[in-house]
Amino acid sequence: MTDPIRVSVLEDSIELQRLLVDVLSGVGYDVRAYGRARDFEEDFDKFQPKVCVIDLGLPDKDGLGLLNKISLERDTAVLVVSGRSSLTDKIAGLELGADDYLAKPFEMPELVARIKALLRRSNTPAPKRQSIHTVGNVTVDLSRFTLADSTGKEERLSASEVAILTVFLDNPNRLVTRDKLREELQDRSDQQSFDRAIDVRVSRLRSKLKDSPKTPKIIKTVYGAGYILISEAD
Repeated sequence: MTDPIRVSVLEDSIELQRLLVDVLSGVGYDVRAYGRARDFEEDFDKFQPKVCVIDLGLPDKDGLGLLNKISLERDTAVLVVSGRSSLTDKIAGLELGADDYLAKPFEMPELVARIKALLRRSNTPAPKRQSIHTVGNVTVDLSRFTLADSTGKEERLSASEVAILTVFLDNPNRLVTRDKLREELQDRSDQQSFDRAIDVRVSRLRSKLKDSPKTPKIIKTVYGAGYILISEAD
C-alpha cells in the first residue's frame, strides 16, 4: 500500500483550517495544518508535502514573500487561497510561483478538484517518457522539475511550468492554442483569468529559458491564438 499524499495547509483562520483538514483528510490525504508561517517552514523538510495550500494573509510573514521562497527552493505544488480576489492579485501570485490561485469564498469540491489537477501536473511526465531535453541553450529535466544553463547552474520549474513545457515539447513547431493548454492543464478558471495566467506562466518559462519575448528563439507568441515552440529540442 502506498503512503497517502501529503498536503500542508497554511491558514490563520482556525475555523477554515479545521474545515480544510477535515475535507482533505476525508478524501485520503495526509494533512498537516499551520496557523503561522514560522511553524509551516520549520516543519516543511520533515513533512515534505506534495501540495501546499497557502493563504496570503498571514499574521507573522508576508504571504507573497513566502510563496516566492517556496517556488525558488522547494519541489512542491502551491495552491494559493486568498481573500484578495482581484485579477491583479491573482497575477501577482502566479508571477511569484503559485501553480494555482483560488479566491475566497470557495466551495470545497472546487478546492479538491484544483488539488487533484495540481497532482496530475506534478506527476508528469509519464515514467516511460523521455525526461531530459535540450531546449535552446539549457537542459531541462522534466522528472526533477529543473533546468540547467551552459554553466550547469540549476533553476527550479514549477509544476505548471513543467506541464506547459511538456505540451510544447509534444507539439514542436505546431501552434498550441490556449484552448489546448486549458484542456491539458485541466484549468477550471474563467477564460479571462486563464488567458492572463497562461501569459504569466509562459513569460516565467521564457525568462528561465533565457528566451527574449521581443526576439524569441524558443517560444513564439501568435497573438490571439497561442504559442509555437520554434526551437529544435532534443
